[in-house]
Amino acid sequence: MLRYAIPAYRLPEKVVDAEIGRIVNLGVTMKLGTVVGKDISFDELKKQFKAVYVAIGAQGSTAMGVEGEDGKVLSGLAFLKSVKEKNPIKIGKKVVVIGGGNTAIDAARTARRMGSDVTILYRRTVAEMPAHVEEINAAKEEGVKIQFLCAPVKVSGSSVTCTKMELGSPDASGRPKPMPVKGSEFDVQCETLIAAIGQDLNLTGLENIPRAANWINANILGQTAENGIFAGGDAVTGPGLVAEAIGAGRKAALGIDAFIRGVKIELPKKMEISYKGIPLMGAPHFRDTEDFKRTDGAKLDAAKRLSSPDAEEALPFGQDKALSESRRCLGCGSYKASFQGFPEYFGKICLACHDCETICPNGAVIMPHFYRVDEGRFATDYDFPLYSRDGMPNPLRMERPAPFKEIESQITSTEKVIYERRSVRVFKQDPVPRELIERVLEAGRFAPTAGNCIGYKVTVITDREVLDEWHKSTIFFLSNVANIVMHKNPLIDILKRILVIARPSSFDQRPMAAISGLTRVRFGSKHSRFGINEVDTFFGAPCAILLHGHHHHVSHREIGLGIIAQNMVLAAHALGLGTCYQGLPLNTLKQAPWMKFKKGLLEKLGVEWPYVPTVMFVMGYPAVKVDGVVPREFPQVKWTE
Repeated sequence: MLRYAIPAYRLPEKVVDAEIGRIVNLGVTMKLGTVVGKDISFDELKKQFKAVYVAIGAQGSTAMGVEGEDGKVLSGLAFLKSVKEKNPIKIGKKVVVIGGGNTAIDAARTARRMGSDVTILYRRTVAEMPAHVEEINAAKEEGVKIQFLCAPVKVSGSSVTCTKMELGSPDASGRPKPMPVKGSEFDVQCETLIAAIGQDLNLTGLENIPRAANWINANILGQTAENGIFAGGDAVTGPGLVAEAIGAGRKAALGIDAFIRGVKIELPKKMEISYKGIPLMGAPHFRDTEDFKRTDGAKLDAAKRLSSPDAEEALPFGQDKALSESRRCLGCGSYKASFQGFPEYFGKICLACHDCETICPNGAVIMPHFYRVDEGRFATDYDFPLYSRDGMPNPLRMERPAPFKEIESQITSTEKVIYERRSVRVFKQDPVPRELIERVLEAGRFAPTAGNCIGYKVTVITDREVLDEWHKSTIFFLSNVANIVMHKNPLIDILKRILVIARPSSFDQRPMAAISGLTRVRFGSKHSRFGINEVDTFFGAPCAILLHGHHHHVSHREIGLGIIAQNMVLAAHALGLGTCYQGLPLNTLKQAPWMKFKKGLLEKLGVEWPYVPTVMFVMGYPAVKVDGVVPREFPQVKWTE
């Protein structure tokens, strides 16, 4: 049907070739010119194969059932097929098409491209036409005339006799039933009459297949009443869309696979795309996000469509429209692909934070090329080992590690949390109860390094005004640093050289790429921003916990406090909270020169000698589902034995 029924202006031949090529390249064997019931019987097929899928479509045409139509009426499918085979039937100058579906519109528009004067006769009004509205409008643009509320009653010579109709009560289809108006007959002149009022099955060679009324009887997975025989597409549902037939094939593939393996299977439940309970546009970091309107695809104008019959009418997006459409996303990436780090891992701008994967309410975003702790995949060629352990953790010390789902019931709850915990960057605005915060802090006291020659204290910030003031200082500091790093001019280059000598580790492009996205840094007038304001540094979290290490310490302060903070984070996760480590505000607190003069803010944050701000994370109730195994980088391992 893709090849012989759908006009080239809607579905170009090269697209069909490419799609079929992809299927064949998977290893599918195609036997063409083979007629079931003639070259091979259906019974032979059933003997040779464990399962048979019948996807023959609805390639028969329904007769109008009016006087004189035999031999004088051309079916819509036969006409379209003759055109696609480059041997079009001669139709003359005046053509009448009967019907209101997409096939009728296709036939009419194709005849119009052949230079004919075309009129569609339809027995209801435009509101009841099953054809797509855009197809109807396109036909009108091309000069196709549509006459509503009329139906053929007789075909004779070079005309068709019609009667006017009026709409009555709804019929089985739910549409108003057309009723003939007595004495209203009239003639319409035509050289060719094309009927496209319906399609049916041609079951030659498949006569014994289970049927239900006019179509093959099969369930949602394509299984018929006969064991091992599956069916789908138009042959089961009646005429529909290409996408529906493809979907039926995918479902049947699952059913066939389950049948061959001898297991039961159910289709996954449908997921509604809903942002209910996810405060995206209301969250501080999405505040003032611009409302980008949908960009609809353009079409060739009618004159060009008629002068180039096979030209694809749908025009591709230009650069401006493609960018405009991408801006309608939630903000998963950057408009400007400017990052030049390790492209194998980070791409051009992606930092592999997987926030887009987490936040998508329909699970539509996946990153299959990154290492996954449950599947043992690798992100780059630099990951180790190539074979040993297959890249997966092995908490049970098995000879070969197993995927997470297979060992989930055997590992401890702590191990499970380590597998599943991830950073959260979309929080609900609900405050965290004080008693939960205290339990998180207590978990830090029981960390392995707590009290091991590391003195520390904790500042808990739940005052939004304090976090907002800290946020503004952070954005100011980061945006200026990022501007220096990302811009190029002689003065800035000199400043860069000085700063690189003073702070050689401060100019890694990876954090700079993150900072530029966070602060909405503009690289010039040609580059756009997702929103007007910067992202909230603390992601709208209602609570922040800052750990200060004592200046006089014996063991390593950062490592020790990092372990303490990790204990707190694991406890928070176990209590149903989400967390995210905050390095940028912490660096601002320690490195921005003017922060030393913000005595009031420093006092509220507990920054005083001899305690040094060392580790910080935010905490709150996650606004999106965050459980589930998440990607992790696999560290390089060197054994010295």
